[in-house]
Amino acid sequence: MNKALNFYKRNLKEIFRDPIIYIFCLGFPFVMFLLFRIINEFSNGQTPTFEVNSLLPGIIVFSYSFIMLTLALIVSKDRQTFFLKRLYSSPMKFYHFILGYFLVGLLIGLLQTAVCVATAFFISLTTTAEFIPIGSILLLTVAQLPMLIMNIFLGILFGTVFNDKTSPGICSVLISVAGILGGCWMPVEAMGGFEVFCRFLPYYPSVYIGRIITNSTNALGVAYSFDSVAILGLIPISAFMIISILLTVFAFKKSMVSDE
Repeated sequence: MNKALNFYKRNLKEIFRDPIIYIFCLGFPFVMFLLFRIINEFSNGQTPTFEVNSLLPGIIVFSYSFIMLTLALIVSKDRQTFFLKRLYSSPMKFYHFILGYFLVGLLIGLLQTAVCVATAFFISLTTTAEFIPIGSILLLTVAQLPMLIMNIFLGILFGTVFNDKTSPGICSVLISVAGILGGCWMPVEAMGGFEVFCRFLPYYPSVYIGRIITNSTNALGVAYSFDSVAILGLIPISAFMIISILLTVFAFKKSMVSDE
């Protein structure tokens, strides 16, 4: 465990030296909240998706995808600079490396969640709407953990399989997918067959469950409830999380053996 913690501390220093963590992982959620607040103001508050309680789960899910990009960059750079190859000769096992990267991603994700909640709270002070109770915020944080874990492992996976030139492009595609197919700021439930397609991916069900917790209303004026969409949505959320973990472990072990 000490080996993984020492590796985690090294990764933490490397990531916090990179401006991308401050721009995309911490600053971007704040900017997005302000942007959609302004848009909602000019639409006379007629867009339920842009309300603070509805935006919060969407922006949390979307912001996690930048953790994937951050980890993909650091892992791929560690491979390209032969840093990992040198460490492979140490007593460290493959799970020490994966855990060291994972803990960094987990910390960033929790910081992102805190930034999103704090921003939502301060913006809610400018509205008459009641902000989310602390219990619901804690429940929302727990409910979004599978998405955070999935993005962390996908970042490690892409950094392991691709180089530092290719992995950002792959991550950019999934970042776009998370924003568009997750319904983070789009009224997906009003798009008929498109919504049905989005249910098979983990992004939209995760946002949907988050909006149930924050007591939000959809574009059709109906309150989100723990219905069949939410129940069946647990399947793709769990499946994608588990698959990302298994693929990452397999790819990292294979890469480690190959490099050795």
